Amino acid sequence: MIKTRTLLLILIPAFVILTLAMFVRILQFQSINPSEKEIEKWANNKNFAIPLYKEDPIIGNSKAGISIIIFEDFNCEACKVQNTLLKKLVDKYPDKVKIIWKGLSSAGFPYPTELAHNYSYCANEQNKFTEFKDFAFVNSDNLSEEKLSLIIENIDINLNKFEKCLESDSPALHLQKNEIIAQALNIQDIPTAFINNKQIQIPSLLEGWETLLSL
Repeated sequence: MIKTRTLLLILIPAFVILTLAMFVRILQFQSINPSEKEIEKWANNKNFAIPLYKEDPIIGNSKAGISIIIFEDFNCEACKVQNTLLKKLVDKYPDKVKIIWKGLSSAGFPYPTELAHNYSYCANEQNKFTEFKDFAFVNSDNLSEEKLSLIIENIDINLNKFEKCLESDSPALHLQKNEIIAQALNIQDIPTAFINNKQIQIPSLLEGWETLLSL
């Protein structure tokens, strides 16, 4: 009887703690995983505003008046071209234009890009996203774990802080948020860009961006 009572004293608190932890975890995922009805509601809402998060990388001056929200992947030739154009655009108009980057993992060959997005998230935590992004696009045909680690070694970054970030759930959860938003927006291809929550036809030349933005 004593053994049974002792066992219950151990198991009941453990069960309560486990149940509470699972409840908290469910709440965390509910906050980023809307139901199909909610996603459909987003998609049909003409006034749908693309959710922005403090973890979203911003390229350029965060106070610049024009915001271009762009969904891209590192293993994407068209995204690579746009990266060059948008970099020139921001450099030319530093006080007028900023890029809000939304990463989407769409390519699985030769390497899945989820890991690259996780690395970019943790680099962004230390304000090193732009450096990481540029290196990643240069090596877009080889985003292996070994290559990604070499990229990080070439960036002035706190490695201990970076590793802790990489081991956390945060990078994957942020990528999942972007995937849900892309689903709500019915994004079929990348790069896809929005200005004032309206999808635009992406220019292929710098002059095209200047015309589009009336610069």
